Amino acid sequence: MYASAWLKYHFPAAFACALLANQPMGFYSPLSLVSDARRHGVRVRGVDVNASGARPGLEPYRGPTPAPPLTAGRPQPAIRLGLETVRGIGTPQAEAIVAGQPYAGLEDFARRTGLPAPVLEALATAGAFDCFGLTRRQALWSAGAFAGISAELLPGTTPGTEAPELPGMSPVEETIADLWATGTSATSHPLQHLRAHLERGGALSAAQLPDVPAGRAVVVGGLVTHRQRPPTAGGVLFLSLEDETGLIKVICNRPVWESQRRTALDRAGLLVHGHIERDRGATNLIATRLTPLRIGL
Repeated sequence: MYASAWLKYHFPAAFACALLANQPMGFYSPLSLVSDARRHGVRVRGVDVNASGARPGLEPYRGPTPAPPLTAGRPQPAIRLGLETVRGIGTPQAEAIVAGQPYAGLEDFARRTGLPAPVLEALATAGAFDCFGLTRRQALWSAGAFAGISAELLPGTTPGTEAPELPGMSPVEETIADLWATGTSATSHPLQHLRAHLERGGALSAAQLPDVPAGRAVVVGGLVTHRQRPPTAGGVLFLSLEDETGLIKVICNRPVWESQRRTALDRAGLLVHGHIERDRGATNLIATRLTPLRIGL
C-alpha cells in the first residue's frame, strides 16, 4: 500500500495509466480512475485512431501553457486512452489498427482495416476520427457509408460519404457519447452537467463536505460506484458516491436502506440526505433519506 501511495503521489499519470491498462481489476471503474487523475492535474486525451495504442499509454504533454503540470516537482505526461476501450474492439482488432498507423482519412482507415459498421460508428461516437478534421456527427454519417467498402471501388468514389451541414455535439452529448462508446470520458464527468441543478436544490459537492461542521444536515448527489454490506457490519450498507469533485462515503443504517431498498440497491445515481460525521479525520455522511437522482442528460 505504501508503494502504491508513493507512486500515485510522485507519478500520478503513470500510476493511473497502469491501472487503466490492466482493466478489469481493482475496486474502481475506468470512469473513476480517469476522473481522479484529472482532479490531480493529469491531462487525459481521448481515443484517436492515429495516436492511440491498443491500451492506454503516456504521451508528452502538449497544452495551452509551455510547461507541463507539475506533481511533486515532476513534469507529468498525458494519458492517451487506448483503442481497446472502444465498444466492439478486441485486442486483435486494436493491434491491427495500431499496425496500420498512420491513416490518411476515414476512407483510408475503413478500406485498410475492413471493420464493420458498428465498430466504425463506435469509433466515430468516441471522437476517434477527430484527427481527420471531422466532427463526431460528420464521422458517424460517413462511417456507415464507408463500412464494407469494396476494394474494387476507386478511392473517392464511394457514394453518400459527404455529410451535410450538421450541428456539433453539445458538451452534454459528448459526455454521453464518450460513456456509451468507451465507458469513460477524457474531458468531463456526468455530474458536472447537473451541478447547477443540484445547487438550486441545495446539494453540496464532495469537495465542499470537509468544510461542513460535524452533525450538520446536508444533501449530496452522485453516481453510485460501490455498494458494500459486509456480514460483520450489523446490517449497515456502505455506499460510495462520485461527483465531478471527488468521492463521498455514505453510511446507511439498516432502517434507512431497508425502507428504501429498491432505491438503495438499484439506482445508478442517488440524492442522499443526511448529516456529517467525522471519524479520525475522515468525513462520512450518515444517510437519513435516499431518493433517485434522475440523470436526464
